Amino acid sequence: MIVSDTAVKNRVSVVILAIIILFMGGYCYQEIPREDEPDITIPHVFVSTSYKGVAASDIETAITIQIEKKLKGLERVKNIKSVSSEGVSSIDIEFIPGTDIDDVLQKVKDKVDEAKRELPTDLEDDPVVFEVNLSELPIVVYSLSGNCGMVALKQIADDLEEDIESIAGVLEVDITGGQEREIIIEVDPDKLAYYRIPITSFQQVVAGENTNTSGGAITLGDGRFQVRVPGEFVSPDEIYGLVVTSFNGRPVYLKDLATVVDGFKEEDSRSRLDGRDAVNIAVKKRAGENIIEIVEAVDRLIAEQEPGWPSGTGITKLMNKAKGIRLMLADLENNILSGLLLVVIVLLFALGTRNAILVGLAIPFSMFLSFIVIYAMGLTLNVVVLFSLTLALGMLVDNAIVIVENIYRYMEQGVPRIDAAMRATSEVAYPVIGSTLTTLAAFFPMIFWPGIMGEFMKYLPITLIITLTSSLFVAMVINPALAAFFMKVKTVPVQSVQQGQPGQPNQPVQPEGLSAETIMAAGEQPIAIEGKTLKTYQQVLKFSLQHRLMIVTSAFLFLIILMQIWKLVIGLEKPVEFFPTLDPKSAYVNVDPPEGADIEYMDRVIKKIELAVNNYDLKSETAANSALTYDEHYSRSYAMQKHEKSNGDIYEGPTDIGNIEHIYATAKKKAGSSLFSEYSDNRLGIQFVDFEDRKT
Repeated sequence: MIVSDTAVKNRVSVVILAIIILFMGGYCYQEIPREDEPDITIPHVFVSTSYKGVAASDIETAITIQIEKKLKGLERVKNIKSVSSEGVSSIDIEFIPGTDIDDVLQKVKDKVDEAKRELPTDLEDDPVVFEVNLSELPIVVYSLSGNCGMVALKQIADDLEEDIESIAGVLEVDITGGQEREIIIEVDPDKLAYYRIPITSFQQVVAGENTNTSGGAITLGDGRFQVRVPGEFVSPDEIYGLVVTSFNGRPVYLKDLATVVDGFKEEDSRSRLDGRDAVNIAVKKRAGENIIEIVEAVDRLIAEQEPGWPSGTGITKLMNKAKGIRLMLADLENNILSGLLLVVIVLLFALGTRNAILVGLAIPFSMFLSFIVIYAMGLTLNVVVLFSLTLALGMLVDNAIVIVENIYRYMEQGVPRIDAAMRATSEVAYPVIGSTLTTLAAFFPMIFWPGIMGEFMKYLPITLIITLTSSLFVAMVINPALAAFFMKVKTVPVQSVQQGQPGQPNQPVQPEGLSAETIMAAGEQPIAIEGKTLKTYQQVLKFSLQHRLMIVTSAFLFLIILMQIWKLVIGLEKPVEFFPTLDPKSAYVNVDPPEGADIEYMDRVIKKIELAVNNYDLKSETAANSALTYDEHYSRSYAMQKHEKSNGDIYEGPTDIGNIEHIYATAKKKAGSSLFSEYSDNRLGIQFVDFEDRKT
């Protein structure tokens, strides 16, 4: 075959190419971004409009219906769903799978712009149009807790937010829980009416005075300096002295009209960790960025700042997708090394150490070549790609075994190494190519799998096609060239056979006395069948060929028997499940509160769920300890208890149930339904210990 013959004739260049593949593949493997889920397109576009203080029915009439009227003219729309809640209108436009999301996103924005003329004129913000990307979900969540107070925890979280968002690859950071300081001015309406001051004028005066003013620049000596007139309020007492207006020739101060309260902003979220108030920090990454590098950078940042926090402040990592990716990468690397070792061991006794290594080298060469192609195509190492690479590992050496073994057979029969490499590879080239193509043909249709699941699973056939094609290239190009350099036979070449005259036996001839053509012809002679296993197989094969009809009939009968057994044991319909049942890393209890529920109500509901998870019987405990308040009962339910891991280590868990490491809760103001239930606004999370540490 031209390809393999050229590779053998230019074997030095091929060896150099193999070395380049090793170095480039190692570099690409290090540079390929690591992700958890693939970066897939969700055919949904969302429109969110905020209109604070307005009832749900008015939101529907004034905003939701007006926008939906304009959206009905869009093409390729599969479904439109909307939720009108207090202060918020949320519209979900689902498009037909395969739609160009960037194109329809712009069209939805245009339709919403058309609808603005029909919307209320006093909207604080314009409607927001956005898409959802799985890669933009949180990759790691930290929980800050301690005895320094929620205000201090919130300040620490805000400082971390600014620093984390400056890390390359971080999209944004979401803070949940905590209290933020707010200066509240409580106006007395009767006094405003007495002094004939409109509330809008009062607002303008306060806002206008709470600013810093530029005073231009002055020149002093050889320098020129900017002048700034400070005007922002530093303390609440300064606000009292603000002159709002004049009345009957006398100034009217703010203290005459209102009361200034140094308080906190209205809570829009609450977080707890193991029953203690906490502040959660959720980190999101940009699409195509490396999860592991980002999480490591955040960990280093936290380690640098943690010594400066108040005493008793701790931080706990509640969700870490980088950990799962590290485990999968470690499994892949382990499988590559163990696969190489096992291939060498299996072929060691049949082909010898040197030739077994030649076959085993197909694994790293194929994988490194695959990494180069994956990097060039802009793919990432996500769950599906890593699974596909692991799946393909067992098929990488198939082609190499056939070709190297055939070269070895030719050399055993006296064919020179270079001629054997070319002739043996050409002999089995088309069967090897055909077997690889049939395997690829089984996976190729999966590329056209429609829907979101098709977007998710298409990385499986793409990765397998890349990997198996790489293994074919290695078997057809690199393996023959390396065999032409390094292959050796274990024994002295067998005698060639010279064809005798009709009626006379064939005569054995030593290879040294034959021409090159005769030696090549000797390669066509079948190898001798030796050993108990091969001789037994030969007898079975002869019997099968002599009784072909009986063997085929028996095979069909056996197939029918297996089908009947399947029907009896399983049933007529094959059970189908999306993913096999596995022990979860964590569990979530999502809460969907009724319309109009405030954060206090949602927090009480979540606390009741926590009591149930902690196996705390509130009714009986209240009867036994009637003096305790509800909050005291709640705190008692989180009495930390000692548990033992599988390796004998002791750890403290929040409940008497083993293998539970942390229980964390989040309550937020209702802001519409969530597309992804795992990331619901109101939920209870249960984090288990690692799989290897669980005690069963």
